[in-house]
Amino acid sequence: MRSIALACVLLLGMAAAAAAQAISGTSHSGDIALAYHWVHTNAPPNGGCGCFALNGGGISGSWNFGPRLAVVAEASVDHTAKALASNESLTLTSYMAGPRYYLPNPWMHGPHAFQPFAQLLVGGAHAGGGLVGVSDGSSAFAGRLGGGVNVPITYAIAARVQGDYYITDFGNNADNHQNNILIGGGIVLHWSR
Repeated sequence: MRSIALACVLLLGMAAAAAAQAISGTSHSGDIALAYHWVHTNAPPNGGCGCFALNGGGISGSWNFGPRLAVVAEASVDHTAKALASNESLTLTSYMAGPRYYLPNPWMHGPHAFQPFAQLLVGGAHAGGGLVGVSDGSSAFAGRLGGGVNVPITYAIAARVQGDYYITDFGNNADNHQNNILIGGGIVLHWSR
């Protein structure tokens, strides 16, 4: 619970900084993205992998603080109807925010240059469904570390491919720790003022 509170405080701090910059009359830019996610997860505590896949999607928005740094907020929902070769379902909903750093791209320039990035997102996640075994589910800390690349299609539209290490700490009667991999792709709409 403290982790979720800390993530909220960080997000509010970044929003206040963005509002202060908006009042100063500085030009701004950012993006809104809609992505498909495939999550490889190891939820059970029984040793070994016990792995299964979740499918879903997310929506994110970013606000640039310069040519290299942005703040990102993302909400996503990933689901499987048959976890662990059973008829138990699992829905994983997450809400995270954090910094994104756009990496230098020395080999390409101009409006058609690829835009690689690295990001760290922290926040919370909610698990629900038959696999959880609780009617209203449970909530826990979640974090993602990874990156991707935006591939320009037009000036305002790009395709995105990304991969993240995705950690959650739901109770599982063992180490209360899940190591997940998220692979995603989607469409990005850039905006500026």
